[in-house]
Amino acid sequence: MNTSKTGKFLFFIAGVLLVGAFSAFLVSKNLHDPKTHPPIMTFAHDKLDLGTVPQGPQVTGEFEFTNTGQSLLTIKKIQPSCGCTGVVMDEKKDYEPGESGKIKFTFNTEGRSGVNEKTITIETNNPVQPTQIVSFTVNIEVPPSK
Repeated sequence: MNTSKTGKFLFFIAGVLLVGAFSAFLVSKNLHDPKTHPPIMTFAHDKLDLGTVPQGPQVTGEFEFTNTGQSLLTIKKIQPSCGCTGVVMDEKKDYEPGESGKIKFTFNTEGRSGVNEKTITIETNNPVQPTQIVSFTVNIEVPPSK
């Protein structure tokens, strides 16, 4: 081979490598783009039945979830439907793909009776479904009058 052909060949190989590296970079960037591959907050159960409890004490429960998407899930806000429900969330707000977490809650049964259904609204960075609602029910028994 003469030097002119060798130079052209090396230039061609360098170009192919450069295009391949750039393509791999774009594909990798695209796989972690929340717009094209959003995080997905998947709950083990999005409705819970806490059964029958006596009126007065607080009851507790938790919603377990997993980020089943392909990008980082960020929990922006958690809002219970009323003041009788308190939400306890870890300080952790970001969950990698495949990572799991829990949203714990308490419900004050004082002054309530019968079947109560409450919701908790969760806002995330999922551009396709930014808001999800989970719910729980509890049957509150009033103690007999003395």
